[in-house]
Amino acid sequence: MADSVSIRAMTAQDFDEADRVRRLAFGTYFQVPEPMQFGGDRSLQSRWNAYPGGGVVAVSGDRIVGMAFASELGSFGMLGPVAVLPEFWRQGVARQLMAAVVAIIDRWQCRLAGLFTFPQSAQHIRLYQQFGFWPRHLTPVMAKPVAAKAEIAGTMRVSGDADRTVLMARCGALAGAIFPGLDLGREMEAVADGKQGDVIVLTEGSSVAAFAICHCGPGSEGGSAHCYVKFAFARPGTTGSDRLERLIQACESYAAARGAQSMSAGTSTGRHFAYRLLVGMGFRTQLTGIQMHRPWIEAYDRADVFALDDWR
Repeated sequence: MADSVSIRAMTAQDFDEADRVRRLAFGTYFQVPEPMQFGGDRSLQSRWNAYPGGGVVAVSGDRIVGMAFASELGSFGMLGPVAVLPEFWRQGVARQLMAAVVAIIDRWQCRLAGLFTFPQSAQHIRLYQQFGFWPRHLTPVMAKPVAAKAEIAGTMRVSGDADRTVLMARCGALAGAIFPGLDLGREMEAVADGKQGDVIVLTEGSSVAAFAICHCGPGSEGGSAHCYVKFAFARPGTTGSDRLERLIQACESYAAARGAQSMSAGTSTGRHFAYRLLVGMGFRTQLTGIQMHRPWIEAYDRADVFALDDWR
């Protein structure tokens, strides 16, 4: 069957059907009673808008039967999602998609390529290992109910800043200092207008102490009832834990203002103190994944790094 499947670049006209494949594949994998309801009103449209060169589709006849995506974050290439229609599972389609999307990341010449997969699935891990990805640390995706919070002193939102370009550049410099070359510019731009989220910034004097990229609202990666903290970085040091805690509190205040009922964040267990901070703040694990790195390097998975991310 895989012999009849070809791989090509994803186009804007492909996006809706590719997203349907993604929902059906993951909804089936997670045994959602109605698989097409997987993710509710969450969407990856902003990811496609930010990285239009990162998508590929698998085609059989005139049908899209699989999709894969990669995001170029400067020195980091984030791979995923990879999805195949259930009727085409175990026929080599995912391997074809992987070959195509890894080639895209190789063209970007990223220092690190990484992905999120399921530690209980030997099949997934074996597939990714064939392309040079190796397991590193568990990544719990954690959530908590949103409670009303007072505004946290020293915080601001990029969408409300008159010179947001400068503010985002300062946030980017903080992330780049933690992992050289990491560029979250397009991630920030995806929510900078405030319609589908925002960038929450914690300041200390005139400097950026921490920031978080939050997706919230219908059609965002978070959805209408949920605030999804996709990336968050706090300046390291003896007060790094305090900065990240105040930043998370600011994100919860923002989520409450948006009417979100829950919020989520993920972090590598290699960032031990960041993980413990989430646990201490009442976050509970909803899904456990594992990071796979290519090459197998530490990146920013160190106990003294106060960073959150979710590579799904």
